[in-house]
Amino acid sequence: MFLAKRELHTSIRLAARTRYTKPKPKQPVGKPIANLAQKAHHSNDLRVTAPIPPATSNVQVPDDHPLWQFFADKKYMRKFDELDTDSRPWTVAELRRKSFDDLHSLWYTCLKERNVLARENHLLRNDIGSNQEIYETVAEKIRTTMWRIRHVLSERDHAFDKAQKDFDKYREGFLQDFEQEFLATPASEDQQAFEKLARLQFSIFGISEYIDENRVDRKFVDGMKYVATLKLKRFAARNADIESILEGSNYSISDAGEAFVIFTAENTESAAVEACQVVQELREKKSTVKRYDELDTVGEYVQKLAAAQAEQAAVTTAEL
Repeated sequence: MFLAKRELHTSIRLAARTRYTKPKPKQPVGKPIANLAQKAHHSNDLRVTAPIPPATSNVQVPDDHPLWQFFADKKYMRKFDELDTDSRPWTVAELRRKSFDDLHSLWYTCLKERNVLARENHLLRNDIGSNQEIYETVAEKIRTTMWRIRHVLSERDHAFDKAQKDFDKYREGFLQDFEQEFLATPASEDQQAFEKLARLQFSIFGISEYIDENRVDRKFVDGMKYVATLKLKRFAARNADIESILEGSNYSISDAGEAFVIFTAENTESAAVEACQVVQELREKKSTVKRYDELDTVGEYVQKLAAAQAEQAAVTTAEL
């Protein structure tokens, strides 16, 4: 009789192993890893030195750096005797004599000086631990000047609004009187007459002579129609073609497209005739601009004309 051990066959045990129970293969022996501390891209003679203390001599700043505007003559801090303590603020009466550009320049000059004084006063309080009222006194004088500038500008703005409201009552009468005077000016004084018209279109309608500087709104379109009508009336008595264009529109240019063609033409009789020929072609094609499309359409006209003028100027410059 013999003893038999009951167990599975060895092949069965081998088949039962999965990829998770199989031992991992040994990694191939490779080259030894170099000591990075000894072999680096920099020189082996590199040594750590003491830190460089911060100083103005260690920093190179360009002369046109905008932060220099916070320094007076590029000094870290002015001495007390370098401050202007004898001057006084500008008076309101003095500022009223200045133009808008002068007030604008004076305002930003004061603002820059106040920024310089604020930086110096901050250094005195926090770094030096001193509290000198002389910097605050000078800054207060400058602040008084700035307050008075705003007061003068507020006066002018209020006066302008009041004048506009008063002028609206006599606007139609004024424009009629100007039209009579403009048309009564002799033909030999065409240049002077159109110079007056240019001043009128800017003061009443805000229309600049440079077409790309204008903001196209209802006021601009109405002024353009008024100027175009006066231009044709000026030359109507001298040319029958211009007279016929006015007769066809009841002596008033009301279409924005026609008004733009006449308005942008030169202030000469020949240019007015050419503009009338274009207007006649538009009328034959029945090409009109509806009132609710006037602002968008005229805006596109202005952009195209400005682009054409810029391209012509570039070509002229290249030829020179």
